[in-house]
Amino acid sequence: MSRLYRASILMTLTALGVVPLVAQSKLGASSAAPDKNVLSTSKPYAPPKTPWGDPDLEGLWPGSLNIPLQRPESFGERNILTDEELAARDKAEAQRVENNRWIEYYPAVRQASLIVDPKNGRLPPMTPEAAKRNREMRNGLGPPSLAGVKKRADSWKDFDLWGRCITRGLIGSMIPGNPYNKGNQILQAPGYIVIRNEMVHEARIIPLDGRPHVGPNLRAYMGDGRGHWEGNTLVVETTNFVNDIGMNGLNFALLTDQLRVVERFARTAPDELSYDATVEDPGTWIRPWTMHVPFKLDEKYTLYEYACHEGNYGLADILKGAREEERKRAAGGTSTK
Repeated sequence: MSRLYRASILMTLTALGVVPLVAQSKLGASSAAPDKNVLSTSKPYAPPKTPWGDPDLEGLWPGSLNIPLQRPESFGERNILTDEELAARDKAEAQRVENNRWIEYYPAVRQASLIVDPKNGRLPPMTPEAAKRNREMRNGLGPPSLAGVKKRADSWKDFDLWGRCITRGLIGSMIPGNPYNKGNQILQAPGYIVIRNEMVHEARIIPLDGRPHVGPNLRAYMGDGRGHWEGNTLVVETTNFVNDIGMNGLNFALLTDQLRVVERFARTAPDELSYDATVEDPGTWIRPWTMHVPFKLDEKYTLYEYACHEGNYGLADILKGAREEERKRAAGGTSTK
């Protein structure tokens, strides 16, 4: 695909209004990625440059990895699987795919968890207010999720944003191991970078010219991203998220308007992309946390159409089925559950 064609994609997305909202405070300095404690033999790598001089991150980087978000507590600070643990995780994944034809198989890798900070690979505790907020949601059922509708299907509010074909959210869209449509693509043009996710067809167009974030009243599901280069590393700070959104891919937590995500993209080999994302929401967690994803280039991967809304009969049918169950119970009939 030529750069002229890529640039035309960017301009088309811009014309369609896909460009993210624009920002009001300068990018804050982000700390370097923490020690990942993963197997690595990588040597310093100087990536190729674009015609205008930026590090070249372009390519298809599918998230075809079998790495859970959190590490088993028994691992402590160890984030490397043994041979036996690697084989067991791979076997469990193959069995999961065999039991559910909707999902794709991803081979296990040595990295034990996506979370690398805290060093125990676990999410930090929620604040007491956040724990109470999430515990009491939906009359004590907690935040909506695809699995949560089994407990109650009173309205569309019992479905998460992904279940409603709206978004996977920023972190959810980058977490590998999606059930399907795992592709990610990076496109570049002078002063901009585009990150496309196959799942729900997210498209983030991130300016690199130092412009400020938009005002606090302008918010979006994917937030408002601003990027800059630190050497060969692209740093993207995203703020201005919609309040009370669920972080899809994590299946918990209503987040606050204090949410801030700092991503770091660095090409570490011709076919390797290091991705780190630090999530900070003092209204939800007592401290920030960071995840690391080692993406691999796949030039043969194809981003397919994600026609979710066009074929999303599930939401309406689940609600209709729940009303039918209520009607039978009210009439003294037998439920089919």
